[in-house]
Amino acid sequence: MGKRGRPKKDPFEALDTDFKDAIASSNVADIRNRIAKIAMDQVELMKAKSEDEDLRAKVEEVKIASEQYREGTKLNKLRIMYAKQVLEDKGG
Repeated sequence: MGKRGRPKKDPFEALDTDFKDAIASSNVADIRNRIAKIAMDQVELMKAKSEDEDLRAKVEEVKIASEQYREGTKLNKLRIMYAKQVLEDKGG
């Protein structure tokens, strides 16, 4: 019997070949330095994100606009969990 479902996707597919080649051909110290630089870049990116007033306003708009869907989804999940529990209790 063969495997079912989709074949596993390469988790690093989005990375450019030059980056992957550079890392693959680097020594341990250079890879650690590259990781440190990427970590610092990430800190800067997150700082810029937290200071972005336009983004903050849009996130709040989305939160308000999607509230009805969030509440409906929460209620439907609870209903399904309850019905599943009763079904299992009845041997189904």
